[in-house]
Amino acid sequence: MNNRTFTEKYYIERKDTASIKWARGRQMGCLPMWIADMDFRCDDRIIAHLNDFIAYGDYGYANLPEDYYDTVIAWHKKRNSVAYRQEWFRSSKGAVDAMYQVIHSFTKENDPIMINTPLYPPFRDTILKTKRKVVESKLIDTDGYFTFDYADIETKFKEKKVKLLMLCSPHNPVGRVWKKGELEELFALCKKYRVLICCDEVHSDIIMPDQTFYPALSFKEYQDRIISIIAASKSFSLAVFSHSHIVIASEKLRNRLIAYQQLHHTGGINVANSLPTYYAYRYGEEWMDALNNVVFENYHYVKDHLGPYLNMTPLEGSYLLFLDLGNYSDQESASQCLIDHCKILTNPGEAFAKRYSSWVRVNLATSLDNVRKAVDAILNYIEKTEK
Repeated sequence: MNNRTFTEKYYIERKDTASIKWARGRQMGCLPMWIADMDFRCDDRIIAHLNDFIAYGDYGYANLPEDYYDTVIAWHKKRNSVAYRQEWFRSSKGAVDAMYQVIHSFTKENDPIMINTPLYPPFRDTILKTKRKVVESKLIDTDGYFTFDYADIETKFKEKKVKLLMLCSPHNPVGRVWKKGELEELFALCKKYRVLICCDEVHSDIIMPDQTFYPALSFKEYQDRIISIIAASKSFSLAVFSHSHIVIASEKLRNRLIAYQQLHHTGGINVANSLPTYYAYRYGEEWMDALNNVVFENYHYVKDHLGPYLNMTPLEGSYLLFLDLGNYSDQESASQCLIDHCKILTNPGEAFAKRYSSWVRVNLATSLDNVRKAVDAILNYIEKTEK
């Protein structure tokens, strides 16, 4: 399926819907290219099976489909060469809920937890709201290409006595798909200093065609210290169903999470919320590949037209582009500058780390027409600024 066909078939007109993304844009008179959901509906087969479930009318207590875990496991095995097992899986109400459960299960109040910034704000928020200490290791920015600062990480592991590393892979907002060697070096440090790893992998299906994703649990040597968070919510825009999985190979670690879930009566399986994931992984592969191609085309359109003027991250994974307005921003926040001058709504860079106020995060999971509108508006603003 080519990109034009995919967009014509699956693009949703959301201007007058209850979509948070588009409602905010409507209120502000802006083209919304912020919050991380997409403007495409699911594959028709996913929708048809959900409609069948609703129409049948049996809403009593139910089990998951018998092949639910086989389907989820087969998806990740085929696409990312990782061999999950059914007993490794626990359920949660979304990735952020999973972060809270992991922090409560594996750390105590005042324990130091490391994050690599700039980073999706809930990572920091969950640490602070659970009364743990944030240990920040800044990613090294080389003209928009971000990498780990291993020397800084090791120093802080040693001096701060870090208990847990909260890792984002693929990384939000910088769009990195970490290379195998990068993760091996990072995990070796975690093993050396006995640091557990919580790896948020909810963007792991949205991988650009020229990249390879390495799930944390594919590194067998380090499985005894890894907790992974996976979901179909970003891949197929299923956020409304509030469903994700916490995957733990280590029985010792898994039992600690189970004990927390039992104590707080959480982690239960909501069958209705699980079915979209099941149908997506059964029927959605062609759709997923086509979506990735659309995002890739959108990224290259932005890069080709704005690259001569603005610094941006090379997009390797996710549909989120981190873009630096640099000297073109006439306000403290580049996001506000785009609202005022271009009528484009983005996520402000300072939300990911205070030092990134000249940056914005742009959502590319939309039509190429919307991307063109945004690019044209920014180019017009740049032209006026340069006069």
